[in-house]
Amino acid sequence: MPAPSSKRVRGVRVTRHFIIGNSAVNLPHPSYPDAPPNHNKGWKVYIRPLPNGPDISTWLKKVQFKLHYTYENASRTIEGPPFEVSETGYGEFGVEIRLYFPSDSGEKAQYREHYLVLSPYGPQEQQERQTRENFTVAERVESIEFNEPAQDFYRSLTSEDQYHWLMTKKGRGKGKKPEFVFEGDIDPSAQLPEKAGREAGSGAGAGGVWSKQYERQILAQLGESAKNLDGLIEQEKSIMEDRRKKMEELGREIDAKAG
Repeated sequence: MPAPSSKRVRGVRVTRHFIIGNSAVNLPHPSYPDAPPNHNKGWKVYIRPLPNGPDISTWLKKVQFKLHYTYENASRTIEGPPFEVSETGYGEFGVEIRLYFPSDSGEKAQYREHYLVLSPYGPQEQQERQTRENFTVAERVESIEFNEPAQDFYRSLTSEDQYHWLMTKKGRGKGKKPEFVFEGDIDPSAQLPEKAGREAGSGAGAGGVWSKQYERQILAQLGESAKNLDGLIEQEKSIMEDRRKKMEELGREIDAKAG
């Protein structure tokens, strides 16, 4: 672990949420004009900030994406935003990801992995939309915790400058200095918003509905799925027990005939 350039802020923990995911389209597509003839998918894997979150480059220095070994130069290092890699291919695989932080932060690199999703998935309505739009997105929210960060690093993590990327330049009339204002319907925050904004109608895959409300919905769905799975397991156990009893009965019948 590199040594921090300043003392650490004791008793403080800073959490940063970010999006890890990929998008995919069917080829041919104008965004991937030079694809090999045997490639039928164009895709992009990425690390992105929350739509209303702080500038990701505040804490992320570079990202290394390790692709399937069959790709030329399979290990790709991106040293500034956007942290993404675009490629073409025909198969899905797991992308190893290594996150690097500023050298003066004293934080060691962290690992993540994302499984590349190239075909429509999910509920029928979602699959139909993805097919119709020729655009599949698979994303999830990840978190990183900086425990007792270095003082200089902590200042960058708490600076208001990290939200400037969300601001829009507005003119104030001739001879007046323009101002920068935030026009979104979700307040800038390093935390997940309580609810999604109005522009989040196209689903989480569009990068716009990550919220505590959406998180609770996913947890509820997972809980319901777990209950259904438990029921199926119990049903299978009952079937197996019936089979065991029948096998024992059959074995006794065979033994009786043999005797």
